[in-house]
Amino acid sequence: FPSHDKGLVITTTMSRNAITMNRTTSASLVFNSGYVVVREVVFDGDRLNDASVSITEEKITTIDLVTGTANPPFVMDIPSGTYTSVNLGIEIQDETNKPSVVAEGTYTNTAGITTPVRFEFNSGEVFEANSVAPVTLTQSTPATAKITFDPHVWFSTITRTQMDNAVRTNGVIVISETRNSGLFDIVADRLDNATQAVFQ
Repeated sequence: FPSHDKGLVITTTMSRNAITMNRTTSASLVFNSGYVVVREVVFDGDRLNDASVSITEEKITTIDLVTGTANPPFVMDIPSGTYTSVNLGIEIQDETNKPSVVAEGTYTNTAGITTPVRFEFNSGEVFEANSVAPVTLTQSTPATAKITFDPHVWFSTITRTQMDNAVRTNGVIVISETRNSGLFDIVADRLDNATQAVFQ
């Protein structure tokens, strides 16, 4: 790391196991790629034997959901020290027509026919992470904020029938605010509640 403080790295992870539709192994949904666009990160914490620290970093970066790699890299400068009562807010980009969260995969129906699936989410969602235990930041040991995306949970109440009846766009099941919006509403609501950020 350079000589100045590099306190926080933003990364992601996405579960890529197959989702069994209606508990039937003959129909499944699996997501294997995707990205999220982050526009702002806010860090608040009380530094031991010192004042509170509040830092806002505005930078638009696209993070690969599978590898966790940000492009361009997102590293937040936070003064070294031990922090308590840490709160982190990660805001998703929502000011363009481009979706801010995309997950892509395939749906296989009971007849074994596979169809590409693309889930698009565009909202200025803020994912929060807190740490009750003290966190020590140094140049050599930056903290990591990891957002876990789990399509298993998002799509867990979607049925085979709903997927079979979904409208195809050029052979793809696109689930967005404007296409297959009924499915989108169900999934987006669960995304809000189930997506977690961890600060460590």
